[in-house]
Amino acid sequence: MLFVCFGERGENLNMELIKLEMTPKERKLAYARGEEVDRIPTSLSANETAPPLYGIDICDYYFSADAMVQVETALANDFQADNMGIGLGLRSVVEALGTKLEYPKKNVSYIKEPALKTLEDVENLELINVEKDGRFPIILEATERLLKRFGEERVIGSGLAGPLTTAASLIGTEMFLKATVKNKEGAHRLLQFSTDCIVTCCKDINRKLGIGFMLSEPMAARNLLSKKQFNEFFLPYLRQTVERLNEFQSGTAIHICGNTRDRWQEVVDAGVSGFWVDNCESLKELKESFGERIAISGNLVPVGVLRDGTTEEIAENVRFCIAQAGDNPCGYNLCPGCTTPIGTSKENMIAFMNAAAVYGRGARKGRMPKGMQDSLEIGEFLF
Repeated sequence: MLFVCFGERGENLNMELIKLEMTPKERKLAYARGEEVDRIPTSLSANETAPPLYGIDICDYYFSADAMVQVETALANDFQADNMGIGLGLRSVVEALGTKLEYPKKNVSYIKEPALKTLEDVENLELINVEKDGRFPIILEATERLLKRFGEERVIGSGLAGPLTTAASLIGTEMFLKATVKNKEGAHRLLQFSTDCIVTCCKDINRKLGIGFMLSEPMAARNLLSKKQFNEFFLPYLRQTVERLNEFQSGTAIHICGNTRDRWQEVVDAGVSGFWVDNCESLKELKESFGERIAISGNLVPVGVLRDGTTEEIAENVRFCIAQAGDNPCGYNLCPGCTTPIGTSKENMIAFMNAAAVYGRGARKGRMPKGMQDSLEIGEFLF
């Protein structure tokens, strides 16, 4: 049995990473087959927020394949998370289409000026050429190098904004939301272009490198989009994107930040293979409602626990998440509720991964991990 040693205030007295028996690829494939694995699948969403851990400014990371490979390699060696890859993120596609970004030295990029002044301007846009447009050549070079170095032991993938978030980033969120009321035809035309662009980019990269993609749609949460707008302007394009991506990859998962409970049914019915929900939502409710149909990911508290919490708080939150969804019939991936925050220490990331190794030990799809059973039997989980 594995134990993590904690002090009186929860600080880890031995911050050495627990070593695992399986490679991430072995774990992923075995878990998918329903076999028992050494640790429940566990991910860190940290590639564009992690450069400061390794003395690299975030603004420099975005424009250097060397920096991208260095950061991903260090993350793999230091934490043993199951995911690896250079994310296209929320803005790579729109930047390649003309949206201007600001690149702070110590923070992630943000939109400075949308590409389009009016919805009619979409007629002047052409689909992206991933070989030359925007930062795509840098990302492709870095991904190709990761595949050559880690392809035997890791499943390498990527993720990008879905059609709704892409459309809003091309015209500006406020103008797009107004268009869903005052210019529905223009909004739909922009959404169709965004869908075509996303699918084309993913298909071209898949043809070149063989990797798969997941979607992120922060614009689709209840916090930003009413249920009526969601049904009219999001669902048709989500269904279309998933169907078209699934023509060349085995399944398409989605992450939506914020509150989503009132639209789970529609997201699942759109055909997604997995759903990564924010920490404001209940993994248990999602499991009980749709666990027979989709894999579930989430949802350690990113800021209050992963970044700012003690080792004890991280362990408690990991144990809670696994208790909620570790026996999901279609599988569970432990990860933060959203992106790993800038400023999260190596010590806290190790605490997260070690807690995953302890409580997620002996995981099997549809069954609570043996590590959780052990913690219940002994009646206490901090030693």
